[in-house]
Amino acid sequence: MALVRCPKHDIPFNDENPRGCPACAQEKEGRDSSSVMRELARASQAGRRSSGMQSARILEEAAEQFTAGLPSVTTQPRAPFAEPTGLERITDFARRRPIYTIGIPLIAVAVASLLFRSGPSFIEQPDPPPATGEPRPLAVEPGSPLATVFSILGVQPPRTNPESRTLERYVYGTDLTVDALNGAVYAIALGVPTVAWRGLRVGLSQRNAEGTLALLGPPSDVAPPTAARADTIRGYLVYPSLDTRPLRTLRAEVRPPNGCLDVSVDLRPRAAGVIADGEHRYAAIGPPAAPLEWVVTRVLIVNRAVAGPSGGAAC
Repeated sequence: MALVRCPKHDIPFNDENPRGCPACAQEKEGRDSSSVMRELARASQAGRRSSGMQSARILEEAAEQFTAGLPSVTTQPRAPFAEPTGLERITDFARRRPIYTIGIPLIAVAVASLLFRSGPSFIEQPDPPPATGEPRPLAVEPGSPLATVFSILGVQPPRTNPESRTLERYVYGTDLTVDALNGAVYAIALGVPTVAWRGLRVGLSQRNAEGTLALLGPPSDVAPPTAARADTIRGYLVYPSLDTRPLRTLRAEVRPPNGCLDVSVDLRPRAAGVIADGEHRYAAIGPPAAPLEWVVTRVLIVNRAVAGPSGGAAC
């Protein structure tokens, strides 16, 4: 048995092979180039078994020569490759990594929400609150007996006055108190806009308060205005609390024959709301450049016909 070379394809083959040249046999049978290559591979394996390593190397070299000479048979043409766009890369990443695609945006939203909430926020909460409807006139006067108070406002148990142990305090709601001395009304304090005493009520503007006081007696400042240091947060002028807002107190002394009373009103800038910054709460007044709106925040009526914590009898 000897190896001969095909004159057409220049391929060595076994002269005892009845099919002759593998490439010629494949072409006669009408097979494609891939079948020819498989036939060459089988011939190479057969050559290793029959003629040893030298014959196998000859067949392998012949196959390489055949492959180099026929690139269209052994190598399929490659389709043109287009570089993917950014959107296509993101879409492909989302398809292959759904957890990252969903998780990363959720984490980003959570972090942004945490950062937003951690900053100061404005809560609309005006003080004094606006009055709804006409205020109810208070028919209680200093010097009236407690029985009259109980019949008009209701019966309440007495409490200790934190400013004077000689007075009994009766509380009606959150901002209406009556202090009694020896069974009679000594002082009345109003802190709500729904109740008025002789036209004076909480929420009244400074100009109207001065005019109403003037009907009782000449108003005057009790002391110079006081105020804590103001800051600016989120475009609002703020103070540490509502009680630290600037304070101005006006007083009118009512004397006989019109009575024997001291009537005073506390004036503070109206608060637009509250600035919440973590655990801190600040009274927000308004923009720093805006003028302050002074309003009545408390009305105090004291009986000066008897001696009490405010001093001796004035009448």
